[in-house]
Amino acid sequence: MHIYLDENLSEYVAQGLQLLSRAHYRDIEVLSTKQDKDLGPGVKDPDLIPIVAKKHGVLITKDIRIRTTMLFQLCQQNKLGIFFLKMPSGKEAHWDIVRVLVEHWEEIVKHTRKEKRPFAFVVKPRGKMEKL
Repeated sequence: MHIYLDENLSEYVAQGLQLLSRAHYRDIEVLSTKQDKDLGPGVKDPDLIPIVAKKHGVLITKDIRIRTTMLFQLCQQNKLGIFFLKMPSGKEAHWDIVRVLVEHWEEIVKHTRKEKRPFAFVVKPRGKMEKL
């Protein structure tokens, strides 16, 4: 299974999560959309969503606007699992994002493995993830 971090998140965060979790979650591969040969830097959301879904991947993004646009319908139509990172203003540095992802990583992996697609969750620095 693939967990993709959108290009609005650093590819170094994806590489770090892959290195840290590969021994514990052998069936999970974490990568940046920038690293995937079918996606790459600058891929537009309408192109990204069906490709990630076709690869049975899930997407982690800070792009909250997807929740409120026709792109969310595209996620639903393509049966994409998606996690929206909702970071407070001033807490969007890579380190803040890493801390939130690591704190919720087990739950993200659990939903990636078990949740019927399409699904969507909001991941916040405090509290539990919220299912949309």
